Amino acid sequence: MQVMQQLKRAGSWQLLLILLLAAAMRFGHGDLVEYYHDDAMLATLALEAADGLRLPLTGILSSTGIPNSPVSVYLLTIPFAIKADPHFAIHFVMLFNVFGVGLLWLMARMFAQPRVAFVAGLVYAINPWAALYSRKLWAQEMHTPLILLGLLLLLYGFWQRQAPGTPRRREFLAQALAVPLLLFAIQFHFAAWSLLPVVLLALWVGRRRLSAPAAALAALLSILVLLPYAKGLAETLDRDPSRLSDAIGRSTASGIEIDLAPLSHTIMLVSGTGLETWLAPDQTEQLASRYPSFWRANFLLAIAAIAGLLACYKRSQKMAFFLSIWAFAPVLLLIPGWTPAYAHYLIPSLPALALMTAYGVDSLLQRLDAKPLGKRLTWGALTCLLGLQFLQWQAALGYVAERHIDYPGFTAPLSKLLPLQDRLRQADDVLVISQGMAWNLHHEVAVWDTLLWEDVSCVRTLIPQGYAVFPDHAFTVLIAPDASIEPRDSLYAKADSELFPTRAGGRGYTVIDWNAAPDWQGPGIESLDPVLFSNGVQLTGYGIHGDEVFLEWRLPGRRVGMDYQYSAQLYDEEGARLGQWDGRFWHGRHWCAGDRLLTWGPLEIDDPATTLKVAMYTLGSGKNKAQFFNAEVLDELGNPAGWSADIPLVGSS
Repeated sequence: MQVMQQLKRAGSWQLLLILLLAAAMRFGHGDLVEYYHDDAMLATLALEAADGLRLPLTGILSSTGIPNSPVSVYLLTIPFAIKADPHFAIHFVMLFNVFGVGLLWLMARMFAQPRVAFVAGLVYAINPWAALYSRKLWAQEMHTPLILLGLLLLLYGFWQRQAPGTPRRREFLAQALAVPLLLFAIQFHFAAWSLLPVVLLALWVGRRRLSAPAAALAALLSILVLLPYAKGLAETLDRDPSRLSDAIGRSTASGIEIDLAPLSHTIMLVSGTGLETWLAPDQTEQLASRYPSFWRANFLLAIAAIAGLLACYKRSQKMAFFLSIWAFAPVLLLIPGWTPAYAHYLIPSLPALALMTAYGVDSLLQRLDAKPLGKRLTWGALTCLLGLQFLQWQAALGYVAERHIDYPGFTAPLSKLLPLQDRLRQADDVLVISQGMAWNLHHEVAVWDTLLWEDVSCVRTLIPQGYAVFPDHAFTVLIAPDASIEPRDSLYAKADSELFPTRAGGRGYTVIDWNAAPDWQGPGIESLDPVLFSNGVQLTGYGIHGDEVFLEWRLPGRRVGMDYQYSAQLYDEEGARLGQWDGRFWHGRHWCAGDRLLTWGPLEIDDPATTLKVAMYTLGSGKNKAQFFNAEVLDELGNPAGWSADIPLVGSS
């Protein structure tokens, strides 16, 4: 193949250098990465898919309230099928993005000039933003290599004139695979859909070269890659028909206003500046003070990119138009301000911005062909600018490693969680005390469930306000930094606890081992003959003390997605309701077989009560909103026996 011959003759050393630099930026301090809520939720779905539990048709919810495509889950299933460890999956993402840097170099070698390819590869390899967005399990940090591969096939199949004797099957495969691959890739994040005009432009320019069999195969594959998300989104809208209109309504509620933030983000991305605005938004000055003295010189790269686009227009209007859409379509999508704009929405533009910069540098070097000193100074200046970016990146990593930063800044790095992961792997049962227990809302739930996926048989998260659980075997308590402190929190406290600090200024994690469940120190609980509900939960006791009602339950095994409410209602002898408490029951993903659970909440009454009715129910959503569905109470034969457990209160009030 002609391209491979070119690589062997002149480009292999360039590619090796570029890949080594890309790997150093992405794998350097490889455990100094974030592993937070979105990462852990994606990991959960991928682990479930890798274990054959379920293959989702949608991903996690986007910020608009519309579920994302599941393609990011499908890609992450590959590393998790090899090893059920998020740290391994993060390294997979890093390697995947190193591959993407090589693809950008190859694209420029094939469709531009060798020097443009070399500079573009260097700029993209060392750009701190490109490195930052290559080190997480975020969906949008995985699509760029696939976009690059799709664009490469698109240009090869529709634009490049093939040398005589080139096998037609290569062009056929490029034409058949390019569009399906791009449709797969742009599903990772909604901002990537703005690249569709790039696809349409390439198809229009090369329409006369498209073979009918390749078009048919491309159409079939495109339907297949869009089908899972189309089906999942249709099911979501069937359950909740107003989901899409509500999202549009929220986006347009305040009207369309011009937002110039995407332009400032673009300048930061192309120059490699402004990391502090993302990593430490409340500590920008402190972080920026760690940068090299002349770091602002990197804004020269933005000037080079503008000059490069102009130079590209002079060389090839077709390529310049292609590059302009690639670089600025996501920016134009966000300028109307229909949704808040963030720098990571522009990740697909990073390779195009690197190419623009390379064209600018190459144009300057061409002007200096007769001036060797000027060329050496230009290469020296570029080397210094890229060196400044490298030093800036190292300073940023050093800062986030040692200083506590509040969310949405850089959260506790994985390097601080790995020793704790090793410690918790010694347990068979882990109870996490945190400020929330909802998988889709609170990060500690998904983080520890996935970090301990294969090693601990039961990992659950509990808030101490209104809940207490008593396993029937040894277990380990992990108190998260975000856990609030209230009087009953001392239930799981011990003098021989172990502290795992995170960063200076943060609270750290506390680990406590229990050989047996602690004794309940609160009000007494009166035992009942177990009352079985249809969800497998048993009501085994109750207590009414002052203005609080306490209920004791026995739990079945884990029930992911089984999220119930419970209700405690007091009635007098005439059947009039005197008081009621409704609370959220412990989510089914946290249940472990045989656990004893206590729940409590306020229940104020003034008149004597004769009956306590306890019920469990789920709340409807979407078209069933404002409805509730009871878990049936079952009799000894397992037949439905009503919607509540009716407990007589003789002499109680």
